[in-house]
Amino acid sequence: MQNRDKLIELVEQAASAVTMLSPADYSEVDQLQTIFTQISEQIAVENDGPLELLRQTQDTVSGLSELVEKMLLVQADDSGQCIDAISKSVMELQEQIKQVTDPKPEIDRVCEEAVPETNDASASDELRIPEEDVPLVLDFIAESCEHIESAEAGLLELETKPDDKEVLNLIFRAFHTIKGMAGFLNLVEIGSLAHLTENLLDMARKGEILLVGARTDILFESIDRMKKMIDALKTAIENQSGVCPQQDLPALLKKLEAAAAGNAAESPQPNDGQSDLHETAEPQSSPVPAEPKTDGVLQEDGPRNDVESPKGTDHKIGAADEKIKVSTTRLDDLVNMAGELVIAQLMVAEAAASGEISPYDLNRKVSHQGKIIRELQELSMSMRMVQISGVFQKMARLVRDVSRKAEKQINFVTDGEETELDRSIVDKIADPLIHMLRNSVDHGVESPEKRRQAGKEPVGKIELRAFHQAGNIVIEIEDDGKGLDKERILKKAIDNGVVDAEQQLTDDQIYKLIFHAGLSTAEKITSVSGRGVGMDVVKKNIESLRGRVDITSTPGKGTVFTIRLPLTLAMIDGQVVTVGENRYIIPINAIIGTLRPQAGQISTIQNRTEMVLVRGELMPLIRLYKLFSVSPLTEDPTEALLVIVEDDERKCCLLVDDLLAQQRVVIKNLGDGLGKVDCASGGAIMGDGKVSLILDIPSVIKRSQH
Repeated sequence: MQNRDKLIELVEQAASAVTMLSPADYSEVDQLQTIFTQISEQIAVENDGPLELLRQTQDTVSGLSELVEKMLLVQADDSGQCIDAISKSVMELQEQIKQVTDPKPEIDRVCEEAVPETNDASASDELRIPEEDVPLVLDFIAESCEHIESAEAGLLELETKPDDKEVLNLIFRAFHTIKGMAGFLNLVEIGSLAHLTENLLDMARKGEILLVGARTDILFESIDRMKKMIDALKTAIENQSGVCPQQDLPALLKKLEAAAAGNAAESPQPNDGQSDLHETAEPQSSPVPAEPKTDGVLQEDGPRNDVESPKGTDHKIGAADEKIKVSTTRLDDLVNMAGELVIAQLMVAEAAASGEISPYDLNRKVSHQGKIIRELQELSMSMRMVQISGVFQKMARLVRDVSRKAEKQINFVTDGEETELDRSIVDKIADPLIHMLRNSVDHGVESPEKRRQAGKEPVGKIELRAFHQAGNIVIEIEDDGKGLDKERILKKAIDNGVVDAEQQLTDDQIYKLIFHAGLSTAEKITSVSGRGVGMDVVKKNIESLRGRVDITSTPGKGTVFTIRLPLTLAMIDGQVVTVGENRYIIPINAIIGTLRPQAGQISTIQNRTEMVLVRGELMPLIRLYKLFSVSPLTEDPTEALLVIVEDDERKCCLLVDDLLAQQRVVIKNLGDGLGKVDCASGGAIMGDGKVSLILDIPSVIKRSQH
C-alpha cells in the first residue's frame, strides 16, 4: 500500500511538472527526468497489479524518458510538440496507474470518490480543510478561477471554430491543471469533475469526437458546476466550515462519460444541458412584479480572479485584502519613482536647512518634487486599473445562453477588451450591462423568421465595444434589430402618467423614458425580461458611477446604447469656484461654459423660480449661497459669474463669486460625522489643508427643477 501511494504521488508530481514545463529551463526538464526514473523504479518493485498492465505502464514510462532525454540533448525538432506528446503520455500513465491501483470501472470509482457512502446516518460527509492547507487552498481558488475563465472564453470561441486545435488545447490545459492541483490538495470532487471533463476534451483533441451541440452544453454545464464548487470551497474557508458534497455531481459525471461514449443527444432540448444561469419563467398572473435575477455566472461582486487572502490567524477572507494582478513594469516604475521622490525630498530639505539657497532655486526644487509626486500619483492610480475583458467574457456567455433560451441566432462581437479602467467601476458595471444586453436579445433583435421578412440575415448581430474618449471610458452596445418604437414608448409613458399628453418631447427624451421604473413596452412577460424593472436599475447604477447613458435608435436598423464613465472614482478633474469665503469644486465634465449675465437675461416665473436666458434657451438659476447657507460677496448676478452645468441634457446656471484654478483632486468621503450632505458627492482636501465640497451636479439640477 505504501508503495502504491508513493507511485500515485510521483505520477501526480510528473503531471504538475509537465504543466509548468518550459523547454528553455533545463533544470525543470532534468527534474522531470528524475521523477520518471523514480516512477520506473517504483513500478519495478510493484507486484500486486496485473502483469500485462504493469508491462504497459513500464513501456509508457520508458517512452517518456526518451522524450525528455531528447529535450535535454536538444534533439527535439519542435519543443512545443514534444511537450504535448509528454503531456498526453503522462495522462495515459495516470490512467494506467489508476487501473493498477484500483481496477474498478472508471465512472463507478469516480462517483464513489465524489460522494462517499456511509452506513452511519449521523456521520458528516463534509470535507474539512486542514488549517495548514488553507493558504494553499486560497491560492488554488485564485488560480482555478483564472483557468475557468480562460476555459469558458475558449469554449465560447470553440462554438464558432470547433476544429481550432489551439483553442481546444487551451481549454484542455485549464482542466488538466485544475485536476492536478485538486489532486494535490485532496479535493476529490473537483478533481473527479476536472478529470472526466479532461477526458472528453482529450477525445476531441485526438479527433475522435467533435465538440458541437449537446457535448458543448455539457462542457458549459461542467464549467458552471466547477464555479459553484469553487465558490462553495471559498465560502467554507470564509466561514471556517466544511464543504458539503455535491449531491447531483454523479449525474453530471455520468453525462460526461456518456458524451465521451457518443451517447449525447446532438440536438439539445431548450432546458437540457443549460447552465443554471436563468430563473424559471414566472407565471404571468403573478400580481407582484419581481426583479429579474442576475445570472449565476455574474452574481459575484467582482472578477473571479480577485480572490481575497486570509486575515490574521483565523484565515477568513476579507474584502480589504482583495488581490489584483499588476504589471511588473508598473511595479518597477513605482519603485523607481519612489526613489526619485526620496532624492528630491532630500534636496529640498537640505536647501531649506542651509538657508543659503535663493528663492528661485528653492521654488525650482519644490516644482521638481511636485512633478514627481503627480507622476507617482498617476502611476499609483494605474495600479488599480484592470482590463474590462473579464466582464466582456461574461457578457459573451450571457448572450449565448439568453439567445438560446429566446430561440434566436445572434452573432456577438466584442471590441476593446484590453481597455483599462478602475476595478471598482469594473465590479459595478456588470449589472447594467446584463440588463441592457438581455433587452437587446429579447426586444431588440428579431426572431429569424421576422428578420427574413424584413429582408435581413436570419442571424442577428450585437456588438459590445469599449474605448477611451476625452478622459472618459465609453462602452457601446449596438444591435441590428428593429429599433425602439417611439410611439409605443410615448403611449405607454402617457398611460402610466410619466409624461403629459400635451408635453412636447424630442426623440432622445422619448427614448430615455424607458429608464423609468415599471415602464416596459414588452408585449409579454418572459423569464428574460418584460417587467420594466431593469432599465431604471441601469440608469441608477450608471449615475452612481458618475456616468451617463445615451440612446440612438433607427427604426428597422437597430439601437445603440452609449455609456460614458470616468476612468476612476478616486480622483476627479474639477473647477474650483468661490462663494463668499468658501470654495466648491464643480466636476469639469459637467461644465458647458461660464458667463457674466446682463440684467435683461434674468427673469422670474411666478415670483419663485429665477431663469436665465442663454443663447435662446431658458435655464434655472441656482444661487449656491442659498443652497449651502453661506454669505456671498454679492447677490447681484450681473456682478457675479454663472457656471452653466449639464446632466443628461438637463441644464442650470450656478451663481458663484469667482472662478479659481482647475485641478485634479482626490475624492474623500465626508465621514459619519457629517453624513450625507445634500447636493454634495464628497469632499477634497485643498493645498491649504481646508476641505472643499464637490458638487453633485445631478442633485443640484434636480433641486433646480423643484
